[in-house]
Amino acid sequence: MIRKVIHFRDMESLRHDLLALKDSRDVNSVQTIFFQIHTTVLDEEKLKPVVDAVAEIFPDVPWMGNSTSGNIVDSELGSEIVITATLFEDLSTKFKIFQYDMQKMQVDDIAKSVLAEAKANPWVKGIEIYYTIPSTSTTRFCDALEDLDPNIQVFGGIVCSPDLNSPDSLVFSSVGGFCRSGILVAFYGGVNFYLNAIKISGWQPLGRTFQVTRASGSIVYELDGMPAYEVYHKYLNIENDENFFMNVLEFPMFYEHNGTTIVRVPSECRFDGSLVMSSDMEVGSMVRLSYGEPNTIVECIENEGKQIDRFYPEVVHIFSCAARKAFWSTREPTYEIYSLKKIASNSGFFSHGEFLREKGHLNQHNVTLVMAGMREGEPHVNSRHFSQLLDEKASSKLPLAARMATFIQEASKDLENMNQKLQQMNERLQKPSDK
Repeated sequence: MIRKVIHFRDMESLRHDLLALKDSRDVNSVQTIFFQIHTTVLDEEKLKPVVDAVAEIFPDVPWMGNSTSGNIVDSELGSEIVITATLFEDLSTKFKIFQYDMQKMQVDDIAKSVLAEAKANPWVKGIEIYYTIPSTSTTRFCDALEDLDPNIQVFGGIVCSPDLNSPDSLVFSSVGGFCRSGILVAFYGGVNFYLNAIKISGWQPLGRTFQVTRASGSIVYELDGMPAYEVYHKYLNIENDENFFMNVLEFPMFYEHNGTTIVRVPSECRFDGSLVMSSDMEVGSMVRLSYGEPNTIVECIENEGKQIDRFYPEVVHIFSCAARKAFWSTREPTYEIYSLKKIASNSGFFSHGEFLREKGHLNQHNVTLVMAGMREGEPHVNSRHFSQLLDEKASSKLPLAARMATFIQEASKDLENMNQKLQQMNERLQKPSDK
């Protein structure tokens, strides 16, 4: 498997690069190729000449694309529009694209179509999903895919734009054109095709737990019997204003679901103090706030990323939550994934949310790094260097110390109040025995 990258500068240079690629020995030595376009530009009039050039010079080659909050190429920030060509060298490798419009189909029906297509194509080993920012919870779509063959890995992301507060997003492909309410699905597989998809968070849970006492779908109304927003206001001093979303990015919720830990960030705080999540949260479930500590995050990626390293991929797809991009200050936005640079050619984007199938369940995450390593054939064990980044202290741009101080203060008050109540209860229990 070979990856070729073109950074878009202007139409003249793009055509030149595409023609050079077409005449290259690598392209002429393979039978299967597809193009992927990641873009922070959402203007269809600007994007159309780009996809038209790809379609003209490579008329029979499938292509797909999506909007992003930033593009990633070899663990560095890419240009506004990045075009990658993936060349499959093994004749048995297969690839197929599907695109659906959520304005024309219900997500349940889309999921049924994906299930039917996966069953009709038994060669499928991996399914990649690109989902425009949903107006409702993604839970229905995720749950509807549980009947997939258990051996099929599923991964992907929610596409977005550079403005994290904007719902604007876009997918497009050679099979569906441009769509702002779509789901783009890619099938990968074949006899000698191998895939390994993992997730990494690095965020650490705070000790205080809260029970979801009132919720409806993706709307959480109460935690521990109080308006859900009060948890962020009381413990972290976060106001319900225009900066709410940016302020809670560093303090997502840890939520146990489907036998795994899911990280969730409220996308909105409503006037009644309820929190809008991107996926459903069940009444009775326990959640904990979490926080990001820069060195711990990097260390976690370096440790858990070795799973991909040991897989010896030829190509790695990266879906990194835009919240992680916002987290770093004095470093480059891709600083935390520099250690992956030497593993294999990687590309991807900063996303609004991330998908990964674990234990037979497809879950949607936030503030998470999802990576999918791919290769053809048996691993080629080469001498490689898994870069280390912990030689210097990293830093984030969000006011962690101040928030943590508030949390500790309020949590201490809770413990003090609880101890007082226990003491009063013990005193009441002792009174009858004194008579």
